[in-house]
Amino acid sequence: MAESEAPSVDPNAITTAPDQDSFTLVPVIRDLLRTRYCAPGTIFLVEGIEIIPVSKTGRWQAVRLLLGDGDLCVQALLGADCHRFVETGEVSPGFYIKVDQFDLEWEAMDSEDGPAGAETNQKMVFLALHDLITIGWNDSYRAMIQQYRGEAVTADENLSSKKDERKESELQMMPPSPSLVPGAAAREEPISVKTEPPSSGYGDDFDMDDAFENMERIVFSNSKKASTPKAAPSSRARGPVALPRDWADHQVPLKLTTLHAIPSLPYAQNWTCNILAIIASLSPVESSYLPPYKQRTARLTDPSTAKQVHLTVFLDPESFNPAVGSAVLLTGVKNHRFDGGSLKKYASDVKNGKEWWFEDPVDLAWCDVAGIKSWWKQMEGL
Repeated sequence: MAESEAPSVDPNAITTAPDQDSFTLVPVIRDLLRTRYCAPGTIFLVEGIEIIPVSKTGRWQAVRLLLGDGDLCVQALLGADCHRFVETGEVSPGFYIKVDQFDLEWEAMDSEDGPAGAETNQKMVFLALHDLITIGWNDSYRAMIQQYRGEAVTADENLSSKKDERKESELQMMPPSPSLVPGAAAREEPISVKTEPPSSGYGDDFDMDDAFENMERIVFSNSKKASTPKAAPSSRARGPVALPRDWADHQVPLKLTTLHAIPSLPYAQNWTCNILAIIASLSPVESSYLPPYKQRTARLTDPSTAKQVHLTVFLDPESFNPAVGSAVLLTGVKNHRFDGGSLKKYASDVKNGKEWWFEDPVDLAWCDVAGIKSWWKQMEGL
């Protein structure tokens, strides 16, 4: 928490969003810290947004907001269901948001996180936001942001022009190139310069080798190559496998479905899918009305949704015993209408000697176990 320093912001320069009532920003953070009561309908000004990757691949991310009330400001973490508001631009710096469901959280700080000589028992405060709605924006705040961005661009352009002027003056002072001096070509050996390949613009996660291999497979799929022995296809050249029955090489990625997508699958029931999720809870073996008349239930969670999804295991439920908090890869589970979208593993889905679930499969390079467990560790701290 810090004092809000925005002297150039006009608190009255408020534009109300369509279909929203007029409002006034009221200082609430001081009372919020004192009473620890999170009143529904609290209004904040978004003063900053930071997107923080929590895995090496960047697949899992945390979104942190800096929220102000005109006097103080406090940091907040967005729930997974609210990330889309930042991605679509519905929440940006200078916007006012109204929050109905949120919690005030305190977290003990590590000694290395604080300044030298600080007390070791200090705590960091933040808000955990579970929903929000944009109700308007501050015109002067957004104008200040645009002005700051314009000044930054101007400064970059000035710096670039100065570099160009310096480079031009250096070129004028340089001696003539040997290639322009008569007879110099005979005396000088040609120099080979190896330039770096241009960036693809897709970042480190985009594999250009895979792209060219896929293109070659499409373009030359019907061509016949004379007397060239066909090499065994590598796992990196093959796309994700949808069905577990076709999944012979475990280093070939499976096509994964997020928990958020379960209600939107092509069929509302009995659509086969593969899931990577965290075991939030696990029941003991209990009786069931379906063969083999016993079952075990689990609650699954992942960063795609705040809802925990119900999983019922009828296939050898005694052996389904992953630890709570572990990351589990589930193969060949089927969706169901129950609870607005759930998962089942039926006894009729015979294993044929194959495993159908994998606890913390860190040996599968394509499976982002570290990323989802890091996300879950953060969620447990909220």
